[in-house]
Amino acid sequence: MAITQQRLSRRPCGGKAKPRAISLCLLGLVAPLADARAQATVDTRMERDTVGARSRPEVETAGARVGGLLISPSFGIEADASDNIYARSDTKRGDIALSALPALAIETQWARHALGISAEGAIKRYAKLTTENVETYAVKLDGRLDISGDTRISGDVGTARKIEARGTTGDTLFGAAPIAFRVFSGGGQIEQTFTRVQITLAGRYERFRYEDRLLGSTVIDLSPRDYEALTGSLRAAIGVGPGIAAFTSIAYNRNRYPITPVGQPSRDSRGFTVLTGLAFGLNRLLQGEIGVGYVRQDFTAPVFPRISGLAYSAQLRWSPTRLTTLRLSGGRSFQRSPIIGIAGIQQHEVMLSAEHELRRALILRPSLRYMVADFQVPTGTAPRQERYFTGGFGTTWRLTQHLEIAGDYAHSLGRNSGAVDPGRAYDRNRATLSLRWRL
Repeated sequence: MAITQQRLSRRPCGGKAKPRAISLCLLGLVAPLADARAQATVDTRMERDTVGARSRPEVETAGARVGGLLISPSFGIEADASDNIYARSDTKRGDIALSALPALAIETQWARHALGISAEGAIKRYAKLTTENVETYAVKLDGRLDISGDTRISGDVGTARKIEARGTTGDTLFGAAPIAFRVFSGGGQIEQTFTRVQITLAGRYERFRYEDRLLGSTVIDLSPRDYEALTGSLRAAIGVGPGIAAFTSIAYNRNRYPITPVGQPSRDSRGFTVLTGLAFGLNRLLQGEIGVGYVRQDFTAPVFPRISGLAYSAQLRWSPTRLTTLRLSGGRSFQRSPIIGIAGIQQHEVMLSAEHELRRALILRPSLRYMVADFQVPTGTAPRQERYFTGGFGTTWRLTQHLEIAGDYAHSLGRNSGAVDPGRAYDRNRATLSLRWRL
C-alpha cells in the first residue's frame, strides 16, 4: 500500500490519471485553501462540544417537526424561597413564591437561510408579600440570510417587559411594587469571510420605557428614566494559526434620555471602545476570546466628567475533559443610569463558573460573580459606588426526554459607599426549585 501511495503521489494531475489519483490531486489542491480558511476564524462548531451545549439525544427532545418548521413549546413551574425579599438590611422579610413559565420557539429547518420566533413569559405570585407579584414577557423574531458561503446577513427585533430586580441599582422605590419597564430592541449584522480574514459590521437600537408606580397614594412618574441607545461596531479578524485569530474592533455608542427634569443637567452621552486581542477555538480545550484597548465616553452636560481609560473584555471556556467546562468572563462597560442626576455607570464585572457532567443527564453548576458599579456623578459631588458578590451552586437533571428538574442556591450581598439610602447594604440567601416540560 505504501508503494502504491508513493506512485500515485508522483503521478501528475494531468494526463490519464485514475479516479483515485484524481481524488488525491484534488485533495492536494483544496487542502491548503481549507487550512487557510480554517485560520480565518475559530471553529464555532467546537462550542457545541462543551458540557452545557453538548447534544444528548437520549435525554433531550428535539421538538415537533411540521413541514419545514421545528416547534418547541415548554412549560415550567418554579418555587422560589428567599430570606430577604427586599434585599435590604433595615427591613428584612422572607417569603416564598411560585412562578408559571410558559415558552414557545418556532424555527425553520431550511438548508439555507433561517427564520425563527420565540416567546416566553413569567407569572410570579408570593405567599405573603403580594405587592411583589410580577408578570414579565419577551418576544423576539430573528433571521439569517445566506447570500453565499462567505457572506451572511442576520438580524433580530423584539420587545419585552422586565422589572428592576430587588437589590439592583435601579431598585430605588422601597414601599412600592417592583419597578417595571418595557424594552424594544432591534439590530443586525453583515458578516463577510475572505480566505483568512473575516469582517463583521453590526448595529443595534434599544428603547426603554418605564411604567409609573404608586407609592402610598402618590403616583411616581418614572418617565425621566426612559432611555434610548444606538450602537454600531466594526470588527476584523485574521487567522494567525490553526484555531487562533487576531482581531481588532471599534464600537460607537450614542445614548439619549428623552425627558430631562427641570433643573437637572442632560445625561446624554456618546463614546467609543477600541479593542484588540485573540480569539481561540481549535478544539473544545480552549475557546473564546480576550481583548484589551481604550474606552472613552463624553457627556453633553459639562458637569459630568469624561470617562476614559483601559478597556478589557474576556470570555473564555476551558474544557480539560469532556465532563468539565470552566468559564471565565469579565469586562468594563458603560451602562444606563436609572437614577436622576447620575449620567451613567461604569461597570467592572468578573464571573467564574463551571459545568460538570456527573452523569449523562445530571449537570452540576457552581459559580462566583463579582461586580463593581461606579456612578458618574457631577463634578464636586461625593463619589458613589456599589459592589455586588454572588456565590451559587446549581444542578440540572433530565428525568426523561420531556421532563427536567433544576435546583439553585445563591448567597449574595450588596455594599455601597456614598448612597443616600444606607439600607441598601444587604445579605441574602435564595433557593429555587423548578420543573420544566418540553415537547
